[in-house]
Amino acid sequence: MFTKSRIGQQRMRELPKILIHEHLDCSPRSRSMLRMWAEFGFDKAKLGFPKSVIRNWTAAQEIRNGRRSKKNACLIEELEARAARTYQRYLVKFASASLANYVQAIVDHVLPLMQTMLNIEQITRERIEDAAADGVVGFELRFAPQLHTMGGLTLDQVMDAVVAGIADAPMPVKLIVCSLRHEGTFPVNPVRELVDLAIRYKEHVGVFDLAADEHAFPGVLPWWAPEAERARAAGLALTIHLWETEDPTDQDIEMLERHNLRRIGHGIRGDRQGDRVLEVCPTSNVVTGQVASIEAHPIDRLHRAGKKVTVNTDGTLFTRVDLTEEYRKLQAAFGWGLSDFYAVNLTALEASSFSADVKAALRKRLDQAYNGR
Repeated sequence: MFTKSRIGQQRMRELPKILIHEHLDCSPRSRSMLRMWAEFGFDKAKLGFPKSVIRNWTAAQEIRNGRRSKKNACLIEELEARAARTYQRYLVKFASASLANYVQAIVDHVLPLMQTMLNIEQITRERIEDAAADGVVGFELRFAPQLHTMGGLTLDQVMDAVVAGIADAPMPVKLIVCSLRHEGTFPVNPVRELVDLAIRYKEHVGVFDLAADEHAFPGVLPWWAPEAERARAAGLALTIHLWETEDPTDQDIEMLERHNLRRIGHGIRGDRQGDRVLEVCPTSNVVTGQVASIEAHPIDRLHRAGKKVTVNTDGTLFTRVDLTEEYRKLQAAFGWGLSDFYAVNLTALEASSFSADVKAALRKRLDQAYNGR
């Protein structure tokens, strides 16, 4: 059907990639989560675990604590890997039932583990390692620091832990601080404190974002916009989750123009995106039920229409894909080739918060890999 040369899996993995939309709390390794839950207490999870997960994990630890041998080491690996696979399948199935379930899985199974500096640093470091193995050469990683203070950490301690996790990254990494839509209903909205935090850590933070439930709290929220402007005045870029679950409105467009918001998280609904950069997350949109399948996803139509499309993972835990697999799906569904992947990576690079020197260096890598020059 398609005439473009097919790109093999290994070649696809080796291609340099720019990733600008991924949530840290949607991307921990399932095996690391089980280690942390074992220490925390499986019985403390509000959303329970499949019995087979606990059985296999417990059996592995019992063997680990007994006599060590090469045979036992192989058995431990097999049991832990089986438990991790089953656990991740369980979380994916639960999260895929609805967007509400997706959020509940994060709240009940991820956030309880990310309340210590040690765990936050480990999860961050492992995500960087996985991104490097995936061919990511420029990475913007987003998170909501306020969600990691429930165990007593301060916002600065949370930020310090994430910064420690990216300290040895083999690629440029910028952090994105997220304010959350429902926080406008709080007696004390943390948005101002979050902007202050992002400004204090501007060496590492490049972007200020508005995320969370668009359906319940739609549009460009009036309480967020003034603080976003303050972040922009301090040198931070802006992005906003929009048009993932709701169609664009006249008010959206007016607010976007008024505040010159050029980056849209997701942005897949409607045809009023204009020349704004769309941080599209194809598999995530399928998992959360916003699109029926990859084949039905509007990304190809948007791309062919000349929209500024980028390709992202959103989170690797619930989607069970990395960026390489996202690309392979687009190749299989729409026949995307090197020119298409070059275009979306170049758009992501130009939209990113990296410095001019970093962008120039990454542009050379993209040109060499995709165009041979």
